[in-house]
Amino acid sequence: MTIAITDVVLRDAHQSLFATRLRLDDMLPIAAQLDD
Repeated sequence: MTIAITDVVLRDAHQSLFATRLRLDDMLPIAAQLDD
């Protein structure tokens, strides 16, 4: 059995509670690592 998890923090943008507290300047430094 495989369980797949999709992180939607950045995708949901303004609808996400986390995104409303996270600025773009905070996201950019880690964006490249999200695909790893």
